[in-house]
Amino acid sequence: MAYDLEEQESLSEIKAWWEKWGTLILTIVTVACLAAAGMRGWQWYQMKQSADAGSLYSLMIQANNNKDQPRVQNIALKLQEDYAGTAFAGMGALLAAYTAEQHNKAGEAIKDLQWVIDSKDYPELQTVAAVRLAGIYIDQGSYEQALNLLNSIKNLDAEKALVEDRKGDAYIAMGNKEKAKECWTEALRACTTTNPLAKIIEIKLQAL
Repeated sequence: MAYDLEEQESLSEIKAWWEKWGTLILTIVTVACLAAAGMRGWQWYQMKQSADAGSLYSLMIQANNNKDQPRVQNIALKLQEDYAGTAFAGMGALLAAYTAEQHNKAGEAIKDLQWVIDSKDYPELQTVAAVRLAGIYIDQGSYEQALNLLNSIKNLDAEKALVEDRKGDAYIAMGNKEKAKECWTEALRACTTTNPLAKIIEIKLQAL
């Protein structure tokens, strides 16, 4: 009987403890399980998004090879609308801009490049997009707009040579040889010894 009494007391203590803490423990466990399931679900969703975007990008490359600019642009818009945030959407916008330029559709190229610049998802592509967009502005005679865009670029790092070179292009188009020389000289300093851009800049400086 002593054993049964102790057992009953233990059960009573366990019951009392569970009544006090059981709901909280179940809640914590449930939340943890849901969080884990949610993380797995989110990771699966991201993987699927990336895979689907990659398939579309492959179709875009095929369309570009076939010189089908309207299809390239349509796929780029699909990537921007449904797969923003994936690497393929950013690369797709740059490819679409290139294709549009090749088909003399500057307006479409500007939209694609501006989309990359405005997005927070592609910091590694924004400088290249800005330099290319500035080149379109220069071709259109919008030199100040090109310079304003280039001067707004922060954290140049490895892209400094590209930016300074394009500034030089803007200044030479404006007839300002001194500023062009200044920018191209700075661009040349920023170039590595293996950078093919260095040779092009040297030719520009020699032509002044």
